[in-house]
Amino acid sequence: MTAQTHKWYVGRELGLLRLCLEQDRVYAREELTAWFGTEDLIDAAVTEGWLFPTSRVTNNRSGYCIPQEIRAFIYKHVTDSFREKLILDKDGPLIYSDEQHVLAQDLDVFLEYVRNQEVTLTQDGAIYKRHLIRLLQLLQVQEETLNGGWRFGYGRRFHDYPDRFALMYDYAFSNRLIEERDDGLLAVTQLSDEWLEDSAVNRERSMAIFYISLYRRAILKLPVIVKLFALTKDDWVNLDSMLKAVAPFVNEYYYDSVDSVWRERIVKMMMHLGLIRIGEDESGQQWFQTTDLCQQLLTTGQTSVSPETRSKQTLIVQPNFNVIATADEPSVTGELARIADIKETGAVRVYRISESSFIRGLDAERNCRHWLTFLEQHSQTPVPGNIEKTLLDWEKSWLVARVDPMTS
Repeated sequence: MTAQTHKWYVGRELGLLRLCLEQDRVYAREELTAWFGTEDLIDAAVTEGWLFPTSRVTNNRSGYCIPQEIRAFIYKHVTDSFREKLILDKDGPLIYSDEQHVLAQDLDVFLEYVRNQEVTLTQDGAIYKRHLIRLLQLLQVQEETLNGGWRFGYGRRFHDYPDRFALMYDYAFSNRLIEERDDGLLAVTQLSDEWLEDSAVNRERSMAIFYISLYRRAILKLPVIVKLFALTKDDWVNLDSMLKAVAPFVNEYYYDSVDSVWRERIVKMMMHLGLIRIGEDESGQQWFQTTDLCQQLLTTGQTSVSPETRSKQTLIVQPNFNVIATADEPSVTGELARIADIKETGAVRVYRISESSFIRGLDAERNCRHWLTFLEQHSQTPVPGNIEKTLLDWEKSWLVARVDPMTS
């Protein structure tokens, strides 16, 4: 690294790393400030002559660009510096787990099972345990049913199903491959036929993008972390050294420690998606290597997700009908109070949705879809499926009572 490059690099390591992982484009001043931490560093970069303001303005915001030659030069030094932090090995462990293509294949099995079986749902809209056990036994990667515990934040049905199956189920539901019918049955849709006919690469790219979009609501820098994996092409990488290198981007999440987020929510799920293979050496050290599928999906520029927005999402909707307000946003909490009663006050407020409080919101001439949309827009995590199902049921009862007051 030359003296001039070193001058650019010191104090800007994380910002430059973020910049190098983005596609070559015009960058808004606001996002550069978020990456580098201060506007002073942006002004200094302009003065030093490697960041240039452009005449192109989007939404009344000024933009900046980096000439291609300078960008390539910085990219090489920044990525080389990142790789220097890693413990690498060309050979890797003799035995390893590789799940390329398996998740999509298991989704096919799940859809086929639902197509040919009468899969009944509980009052909360979850698959009855006997069906779930049978389903999990049919899949190539085995998981056990849940034994209680506090779970939220990583998907609509994360609190009902084990991690891998929950991701697969939420993907199928979000993409309308399945539907939770009003008669209490789970069914496939016509879109499931299109899924089965789609190419393998399209299906796997779609599932990877969905994972990043879903889990980044709890792990805000997940898109960055996933892209950093792609920089380790061909080599086997010591898992602990990778965590040290990406540590500034990994956050704890309520009941999940940083180590748990890293191993359970990132590494394990990337293996399930077929993006990395994992093995253990004779000394018990874990190693990973990116797969061909990872390089194909993560180096095409097609795994981008929406910008970081958690600062605007101040609610956490929990499966027990509690809603935590993590910040004092009167416009949000005022609206929330229409459908929930305050349970605890303080720096963090806790509200609770009950049937009576929700009906209060319906009486205010807002339908259930309005309130679900409100919760989705302001929640850091997906609205749990049991909450959605129960609110819809309460609305149905409320509508019946309005037509025939004698039924209430």
